Amino acid sequence: MRRQSRIIRAGALPLTLALALLSWNRTSPAQTEFVRGNFFPAEMEFKELGAVRSDRALDNVVSSDGIEGGTILAEAGCRHYARREYEASGGSVLSIEVATLKDPKASYSVLTLLRSSPVEKGPPGQFFAVAPGELLFAQGTRWVRIKGAKADLCRRIAVSVSNRIGPRESSLPLLVKRVPPDGLEAASLRYFLGPESFRAYGEQPRGFQLIPTRDLEIVQARYEDAGRSGTLSLVGFPTNQVAQEYFDGLSGPGTRARGTSTIRTYAKRAGPQVAILEGTFEPEQADKILGSLEFQYSIRWIYDKNNRSSATVWGVPVGLLGTVVRSLVLVALLCVASIFLGLGIAVFRILLRTYAPGNLLDRPERTEVIRLKLDEN
Repeated sequence: MRRQSRIIRAGALPLTLALALLSWNRTSPAQTEFVRGNFFPAEMEFKELGAVRSDRALDNVVSSDGIEGGTILAEAGCRHYARREYEASGGSVLSIEVATLKDPKASYSVLTLLRSSPVEKGPPGQFFAVAPGELLFAQGTRWVRIKGAKADLCRRIAVSVSNRIGPRESSLPLLVKRVPPDGLEAASLRYFLGPESFRAYGEQPRGFQLIPTRDLEIVQARYEDAGRSGTLSLVGFPTNQVAQEYFDGLSGPGTRARGTSTIRTYAKRAGPQVAILEGTFEPEQADKILGSLEFQYSIRWIYDKNNRSSATVWGVPVGLLGTVVRSLVLVALLCVASIFLGLGIAVFRILLRTYAPGNLLDRPERTEVIRLKLDEN
């Protein structure tokens, strides 16, 4: 009986291990996903933070859903939204919001729309805006807002959340990079990707129709020069042809009176971008602002693009030149090999005829066709 019991136990052990392994495989992906999706500070990481008062998470935000700025987040393609409130020191409440948007351009757009201070280059995040009791930042496809704490605590929490998100490659949208720098009021810059955000925060130039769509993006900012001010709307179109058609169709009023000031409207096209400047600027000032707006095409060798090398010799890319040289060397090697192979066969036939006169290859019936027969006549 004892031997039977040992046998049963020995047979049950592999079965138990197999069931345990199967159970772990079913639960581990969910646990891993949970860790990846949680960017909030760890428990007791900050002594100023107390107990969690509320915790909320939403997928695919399609309306305001009771979120401050929810309409803007929904338009930017908010795939996941999480908000957590903490009891903070002094009896206050601190909230942390993390939204995952469709792309880095969307997160930067939301940052410029919902911030109440100028956007600066991070860290924390890649771009951030800080105001009393509030810090917002954008990092990759994620937008974060921290409210209800002093500036020092907001920054330390933002650094913690940014580190949990991890490094993300991102840069300014191309249209924002092309905004003329002369006279720009950086605190006023806003980047629009949809009609809802433009209706809420945009300024429609008089006599012109601007509606951001999926293929149409707009940057607006205030400008000032020598006591004159105005608003620049930089519109990015998908192609040069569409931009040209829009530019040719501009028919708004060139000048109009507003009180004691004369409001003038100027426009310029540079590639697929059209700039509309409206304000009290004189023509010389408008030319100074719009003069820096240019568009240049960059043409590169496809071979260089794939190999990330731009070195040249005599104007020929090194990669392409190396391919030509290797091809010539290969042809030369094949020629040398053919010569040696032919000499080897000839020497072999001579030796074979000398030491084996009646061999199969030198029989008269085989060599009759190729003999010149010079001595027969």
